Amino acid sequence: MQRLSISVVIPTYNRAGLVTRAIDSVLAGSSADDEVIVVDDGSTDTTLDVLRAYGDRIRVIRGRHAGAGSARNLGIRAATRPLIAFLDSDDAWMPDKIALQRALMERRPDILFCFSDFDLRLDDAETPGYLCRWHKDDRSWSDILGAAERYSTIAPLPAGRDDFDVHCGTIYLAEMERDYIAAFTLMARRESTDASFVFAEDVVTFEDWEYFARLARAGRAAYMSCATAWQYAHAGPRLTDASVVARAGARLRILERVWGSDSAFLRAHRERYERVIRRYHLQRAACLLHQGQAHLARADLRACSNVPLRYRVAASLPGPMTGGLLRLRRKWRETRADR
Repeated sequence: MQRLSISVVIPTYNRAGLVTRAIDSVLAGSSADDEVIVVDDGSTDTTLDVLRAYGDRIRVIRGRHAGAGSARNLGIRAATRPLIAFLDSDDAWMPDKIALQRALMERRPDILFCFSDFDLRLDDAETPGYLCRWHKDDRSWSDILGAAERYSTIAPLPAGRDDFDVHCGTIYLAEMERDYIAAFTLMARRESTDASFVFAEDVVTFEDWEYFARLARAGRAAYMSCATAWQYAHAGPRLTDASVVARAGARLRILERVWGSDSAFLRAHRERYERVIRRYHLQRAACLLHQGQAHLARADLRACSNVPLRYRVAASLPGPMTGGLLRLRRKWRETRADR
């Protein structure tokens, strides 16, 4: 059995005080034949000085400030190992993450990529199994992805790690409708993908969703029902701080570019695709109407079928009246709920 080495890509921007935690967590679990690539996205703080202190234990690539998608793509192009994994510079890996996923990928050549659960850390509190807060899917992973196998039947467990289920299957359809994959838990076969497997660079958030979608369309996934990483909550800027309008716009752009251009997929699932498209058009329209920008909201409403009456009425009013009407309706509903 061939041993697979790993390229780890860590994009960072102005996180001199956080990035060392991420790097140290990778180095603690990596081997001499792995590589750690830190892509500095044009930081203006002391990030470069912090990175230089690691010497030849990491590779540093400096790019212009163009966002997380661009930084990750720079890392992908620089990667040289058969496997690739990503870590956000404000998060950290558990000590056995690399060992667990490397062994799985070595023993299951049918799997293109694997991902796992994660725990959330806020100050001194830890919330285990946080992925379910993302996807909000009440189904079991056997229903979402595939039947369970115990990890111990695939590969030996690292010392101190309890056995857990692994679910293998195709997640392309499910990923269109919900967020199941966290980038900082993912490991994929770099050599089985091509130049089209990239992160989006023209959106302000959800840039990783396009990469997940292309992987999911290309091959089978494995979900490991254990946490392998920590996500750290903090007061600094995050990509998820983007506005509702920007978030919905990013979703729509990636939906149309990936699933919407897949004719074979649309022949089988057009109704479900159009339902998701409608959801984000209405989400963006609602936000624009609340902001009094009816002229912009109308374009989203024209793209929808069965537009709710309240949206049609609000969109027909002059811009300044629109937000007031929807705010008055929301206040009325809140008043009714208090009775």
